[in-house]
Amino acid sequence: MIDALSYVLVGTPDLPAWVRMATEIAGLQADEVEAGRTVRLRADEKLQRLLLQASTGKPSLGMGYTVANADVLEAATSRLEAAGFAVTASTPEERALRGVAGMVHFRDPDGYRVELAYGLQDAETPFAPGRPIGGFRTQAGGVDLGIGHTALMAGDFAAMKHLYQDVLGFRMSDRASVPFVAEFFHVNPRHHTIGLADTGTGPGVYHFMLEYKDWDDVGRAYDMALEHPESIGVSLGRHSNDHVTSFYLRTPDGWMLELGWAGRLIGPDWEVTDLPGMSLWGHDRTWLPPEKREHARQILKNIAASGLRAPIAPTE
Repeated sequence: MIDALSYVLVGTPDLPAWVRMATEIAGLQADEVEAGRTVRLRADEKLQRLLLQASTGKPSLGMGYTVANADVLEAATSRLEAAGFAVTASTPEERALRGVAGMVHFRDPDGYRVELAYGLQDAETPFAPGRPIGGFRTQAGGVDLGIGHTALMAGDFAAMKHLYQDVLGFRMSDRASVPFVAEFFHVNPRHHTIGLADTGTGPGVYHFMLEYKDWDDVGRAYDMALEHPESIGVSLGRHSNDHVTSFYLRTPDGWMLELGWAGRLIGPDWEVTDLPGMSLWGHDRTWLPPEKREHARQILKNIAASGLRAPIAPTE
């Protein structure tokens, strides 16, 4: 039903800082739509992949998922309404701003705005990154992988899982129980499009992930972030599930942007597994309290002692 996470919506009280981080460090292209109010961020040939809008209130994040066509959108709308979700039709202005042919939106159980759309347009000009990079990985073998993934701390874990897995048809990739319960779901060959964590802390955005085509681009972003060490929320490391090597940059809104490389792809023979921990090495979470930080380090020591390793996934 859902093809990909094709774009992300960000409402931010600090639009200029967001644009600086996105272009100068991440390497996205910024196209101003309305001065001081709205900016489209590009990562490839598409008109936009992140839509930044200035706000005076609390920061917000929304997710834009694409479907194949109008018929699939209608079927998805019917499924959502049957499950008790209030679905709203989009306005012409909303569709024009996103560059889509059709779109509806609703709120998930934790209050995040979720958009379902089809016909995301290509831009009229080639992608021009904010700094020299080899590009972002949004396709593999001609298959649309989407822009990346979101990871959310679920307020109502059961209800969120029901929506994304049972109503929208996301398929489980794997799960972890340490240092907290987390489950990961995919809609295409990208290992996961959404991660849901049952941390007991209430709803919140943990991170949004972008994947580079070239390893050096992660390293150069890390070099720039190291000029302001407090901007790094999670140190360089490698995940145990999608095998991405990455670090996490604090956004102006407090949640994090994961910049990574070499995510593995899921095939038809994929089997769900229980993970020994979130990472094979690294990914020191600087914001954890001392006891939890030490617990996370012990998990890494145990994984290292087991000799667990993972191959580097091809990025084309």
